[in-house]
Amino acid sequence: MESLSRLVEAAQAGNVETYGVLVESTQKMAFAVAVGVLRDPMVAQDAVQQAYLRAFRRLSDLQDPAAFPGWFRRIVITVALNMRRAKRVTLLRLDDIPDVPVLDEAETRWSDLQRHRLAAALLMLTPDERQLCDRRYHGQWSVARLARHAGVDEATMRKRLQRVRDKLRKEIEMAEQRDIRMEDLRTDLPAKVVELLARPQLTDLPENPVGRIVEGLRQAFPEFVAQDLPEIVDLAAARASIASDAMYVEAAELHRIDEGRILRYDLTLPLLLTVRYAGQPLKLWASGKAYRQCQVDAMHLEAFHQAEVLWLDDRDRLNQWLMTARVLQSVDRILPGRTVKIVPTEYVMCTQSWELEVETDGHWSEVLAWGVFTDRIVSHLGGDPKRHTAIGVGYGLERLAMLRYGIDDIRKLDVADVA
Repeated sequence: MESLSRLVEAAQAGNVETYGVLVESTQKMAFAVAVGVLRDPMVAQDAVQQAYLRAFRRLSDLQDPAAFPGWFRRIVITVALNMRRAKRVTLLRLDDIPDVPVLDEAETRWSDLQRHRLAAALLMLTPDERQLCDRRYHGQWSVARLARHAGVDEATMRKRLQRVRDKLRKEIEMAEQRDIRMEDLRTDLPAKVVELLARPQLTDLPENPVGRIVEGLRQAFPEFVAQDLPEIVDLAAARASIASDAMYVEAAELHRIDEGRILRYDLTLPLLLTVRYAGQPLKLWASGKAYRQCQVDAMHLEAFHQAEVLWLDDRDRLNQWLMTARVLQSVDRILPGRTVKIVPTEYVMCTQSWELEVETDGHWSEVLAWGVFTDRIVSHLGGDPKRHTAIGVGYGLERLAMLRYGIDDIRKLDVADVA
């Protein structure tokens, strides 16, 4: 303590090098205090740095050098609390959220009909063109960045963007020439479905909170192979196989295209319908939008994002405890140090299943669920129930993003930026 007091006295006299030694002597304590408040090591590091700067400026206020540890601890707590409150400030007003992307500076206003025509045109693009559009017009990626990501020069990327713009405008102009009404757009799809499908895939935008979350989760399952899934499910065909085993939402929540087709309400059903065991363990990862009919508000969207994990393997290599450990590790990547609880639940396609809830200021939020699939599902996937186990995990990406970044309204995630 005497040594610490001498360091404080020297720092008060203006000795910056001595203050550096003081920092080294107390930084472990400061970091532990900040983490206890913020529950996030990266943010805690920023808080500690700010606290040391503030303390240095206020060293002359400290009357008793021996009181430095307690005095500085209070500064750390104050800075951390201020940062925690700041994280909960809304990133955007709802009024700031645009309805549609803007193809160029001249197109800053759209009528409802133009907006729906653009949505229908977007559905005519290839998956690569859609991703390019989302990143350029929704994510605000520069031409240079798009070019680097694609491995081409900027001139080539400008040509690609121009081709996409031309394709979109051609579709819109053709609709205008035919005087197509909103309800007549893409006659095989209702106008509402067109609009939902055209909304951006936030998992492709790394600066978006949802994109950042999916990147973090993906690192927890590095050996799992990405699987593309259809957004439209043939419900009639699904019912002939496993739909009755996998359907857990109410009929009123389904976005129906017609009598036989729906927009996927989660990623589990299309994943189970798409993949098959072929002699090697199934370790699959999928992410993207899901769709449910609901009243849109601060906590609910009709088009939202999920990530799905499917693991089918021999029973001696996979069990619920192994997957539970993976689940807990993945959540700790996103929400380090948070208090969580595991709650048993029920799904018709599982023999055992659980939900994971995260605590924030005394409130619990469900962010994911996982379960051991029934023997019937294992057989459907091509496995042998006597030999194999299959486990699935479903993450709610918007919910995780709201908790991670202190966002108070789910609708703001669409254009939020955490870069």
